[in-house]
Amino acid sequence: MSSAFMTRIAKSADRLSEIDQKIVDALLERRDEMVFLSGPQFAEKIEVHGAAPTRLAQKLGYKGFPALRSALQKEMLSEQDAAVRMKRSVRSTEEGNYLSDLIASEIAALNNLEELIPQAEINQVADKINSARNVYIFAQGHALSISHFFSRRLERFGKTSVVLSGRGRDVAERLVGMTRDDVVIMLAFRKQPAAYAAVMRHVQQIGAVSILVSDLAGLIMSPEADITLAAPRGRSGNEFQTPVVPTIIVSGILLTMAARHEEVTIGALEKLSKLFADFDKT
Repeated sequence: MSSAFMTRIAKSADRLSEIDQKIVDALLERRDEMVFLSGPQFAEKIEVHGAAPTRLAQKLGYKGFPALRSALQKEMLSEQDAAVRMKRSVRSTEEGNYLSDLIASEIAALNNLEELIPQAEINQVADKINSARNVYIFAQGHALSISHFFSRRLERFGKTSVVLSGRGRDVAERLVGMTRDDVVIMLAFRKQPAAYAAVMRHVQQIGAVSILVSDLAGLIMSPEADITLAAPRGRSGNEFQTPVVPTIIVSGILLTMAARHEEVTIGALEKLSKLFADFDKT
C-alpha cells in the first residue's frame, strides 16, 4: 500500500470514525478490487453511506475520492515489474497448487467484471463497431494475441479490420487511410505502450471513435479514450497475470454484436459458410 497513503492515515488517525476505519480496512485488504470502483460503488460494496468515501478522502487531504483512488492506482502500477510479479505469484501459492490458485483468482476477477463493466457499455461499443466503416485494432506485446483473435472474428462478421502493431513507423503507415467514420480499439495492459499517445492524438484529430480495453493501467492512460472498458485481471497487479479477463471483454463485445445486429453478423457468417464450401472443393 502506498507509503504516502499510510502516512496520511497515520496523521489523521485520531480523527477517523468507525466508518472511516471500515473504508480504510477495505482499501488495505481488498485494494485490487476496490481501486476500480467509483465512490458510490465503493460505498455500496462495503455498506456505508454514499458520501462516506468522499468525506474520508477529503479528511485525508485529497480533493475527493477519485483523487484518492488515482493515487492508489499509480502506486499499484509502480509495483508492476514482470519478474517481481512472477516471484510473488509463486511464493503466494500454498503447497504448490498453482493451477488451483490461478483458477480461483480468475474466477474472482470474472465475478467482479459485470459490476465494473455494465452491459450498457458493451452495447455502446458493439453499436459503434457495427456502424464503423473500418475497425483499427492497436496492440503491442502480449496484447497481440487478443488483437488477432478480435480481428479475425470481426472479419467473419463482414467488418474490415486493420491491426496496428509493430514499431511506430509501421503503425503510422496503417493510419493514413483512417477517417472519422472508423473506430479504433486500443488493447493495452499493465502500462501505456510507447505508441499509444501518438495513435490517440491522431484518432482525436481525425474525429474517429476510440475505445480502450485495458486493466488497471487503462484508468490513467493519456490521452483518454472516448470509451474505456477497464477491469483488473485475475491476480494483483503485483503478480503474474493472464489475458483471460480482456479476452472475455472482447468476446462479450463480439457476442453482443451478433445479438444486437443479427441480420448483419449472421448474414456475413452465412456468406462465409458458402465461401468455405466453395473453397473446400478446390
